[in-house]
Amino acid sequence: MLSLAFFAGKSTIMKRSMMAGVCFLLMTSLAAGQPFRSTARNKEIGIQFYKNIEFLGAVFFMGSMAAEANQENARMPDGKRKGDWFAYDLSLYKKYQSFVNHPDLLIMAGFGERSEGSILARLLIHLDEFPRAVIRPEKDGPYLRPFLRQGDSAASIKEVVEFVAAANRLYKAMDFEVYFRDHVPFYEKALSEIRSVLPDARLITTMEQYYRQSFARYALIPSLTIPAGMAFGVNYTAAGNTTIMNLFGPFALQQFSDTAALNMGFADSNHIRELSTHEFGHSFSNPAVALIPPALVKETARLFGPVREAMENQGYNTWSACLYEYFVRAGEVVIARKLGRQASAERLLKYYVEGRRFVHLPLVIAELEKYDRDPRITYQQAVINAMEKLKTQP
Repeated sequence: MLSLAFFAGKSTIMKRSMMAGVCFLLMTSLAAGQPFRSTARNKEIGIQFYKNIEFLGAVFFMGSMAAEANQENARMPDGKRKGDWFAYDLSLYKKYQSFVNHPDLLIMAGFGERSEGSILARLLIHLDEFPRAVIRPEKDGPYLRPFLRQGDSAASIKEVVEFVAAANRLYKAMDFEVYFRDHVPFYEKALSEIRSVLPDARLITTMEQYYRQSFARYALIPSLTIPAGMAFGVNYTAAGNTTIMNLFGPFALQQFSDTAALNMGFADSNHIRELSTHEFGHSFSNPAVALIPPALVKETARLFGPVREAMENQGYNTWSACLYEYFVRAGEVVIARKLGRQASAERLLKYYVEGRRFVHLPLVIAELEKYDRDPRITYQQAVINAMEKLKTQP
């Protein structure tokens, strides 16, 4: 029997129901006290589903993306029909279409559009499951702080409170618990697909050795409702233990009309491994990039001009945002090489330089490989060294 775990917040109540051979475990971590739960053991990668994230994914798509995706001729950049690429979310859109203009759905979708994905996911993981989620500003400070606007913290907190209240109301109005009950086979299949291509423990060991850092746990957070192709790196700390997570929607076309021949779009070992290296990598590399002196960022910012359009098309609207991506993507190439996957490393490098326009990536990789060979160089120093080299670029 497969055990499918939905972790949804701090509730101490654990419900069990047996359906279609799947045991849904509705359990979570107390922000104070109960340790964060994970299926990971000895640097293996755990797999978890979060009901709050599944609900937001469905609502966000309905309110922000469905109208365009439902147009017959709408296409993805690679030519796929959006109706095919987002077929699962569109099926939920059609099922719940009477709620598309519901005031609470508009509040949720609007808040999702204005929020950075990883910090919103972190909040949803922390909260009780909908419809019992409650914001407690005096206790939830670390999860609220990223949403605060300078000089307007009271209004910012009010927005988060209103978002959570709207989610609680809408969850009940849509009777969304029925969705989880009716879609057990789809989640069971997604879990089976991911388990069949799960990266081995060498990936985590190699990442820890390369970054010279470790975290308590590592988890994949797949989602059937987060729009296909989206992914976020998330970290969550409870009882002093930090779990870093790779949260992602499907990355291939799905087949779900025939439950005897399900394909939920997750059975791609290369994509799982490379996506995990990227999203886990942010938790390792971002703190060092955040400490780059502002003067050094400013001195290299002229490099943004020639690639501005390409970067903005990917959602990287500033040079600082590009730098975070430079170092995590350079890490992907180095780690692929260390794992002996030379062909994958060269394919990634070519794609990132030519397809994604990270044109200075070879220079950054060269500095990071010097660091990897020399234990006297810290990762922070390697980042600074790479930035100094970028200053010399025409």
